[in-house]
Amino acid sequence: MNLFRSKEHVNKWPQFQAGTEAGILSVEDAMRIMSTPRHRNRLNPAKAPDTAPAFVTRLPEVSGNSPFWDLRP
Repeated sequence: MNLFRSKEHVNKWPQFQAGTEAGILSVEDAMRIMSTPRHRNRLNPAKAPDTAPAFVTRLPEVSGNSPFWDLRP
């Protein structure tokens, strides 16, 4: 995992690819995604069907409905 101080820092990263700006999330936003039951219960596969809806709802909220984070293939 690569952590950056700011979007400007990401843009200066040598491996940054233009056109991927929509995929940049703050640490706070990443934590909002990972605080869903899906991540808290990831070691309990029996709970997976119950935890997916909260994750699927939270991801577009946090990402601003960015197509970069769209879960559909």
